[in-house]
Amino acid sequence: MTNEDFTIEMEASFNRSRKVLSKKAKEYSGLTDRLENFKTSGAAQLIPPTQALVGFAMKHVVAIADMAKHPYDFSDNQWLERTGDIKNYMILLEALITDLDIR
Repeated sequence: MTNEDFTIEMEASFNRSRKVLSKKAKEYSGLTDRLENFKTSGAAQLIPPTQALVGFAMKHVVAIADMAKHPYDFSDNQWLERTGDIKNYMILLEALITDLDIR
C-alpha cells in the first residue's frame, strides 16, 4: 500500500468512526453524559468505568481474533464493522480517561 493509499484509507476510517459515534450517541448515552453507560455499568459491577468499557470492547476483540484465523472468509464490510467497533471503543476510552481526569 502506498503512502497516498494509506492516507486515503485513514481518512475514510476516521470518517466512518465519526459517523458511527455520532449515531450511537443518541442510542447509548444519557441526556447529558456521553459516557454514562460505562459509569453505570462499572458502578453496578463495583469496578471502574474504564474496566467496564474494556469488558464491552472484549466481545469485539474476541470476534476479531476468531476472524483472523480465517481472514478470507469475511467480507470487507464485516472487517470494517469489527475494526471500527474496536477503534470506537478506544476513542471512548480516551474520552473516559479525560473525563475521569486520569491523565
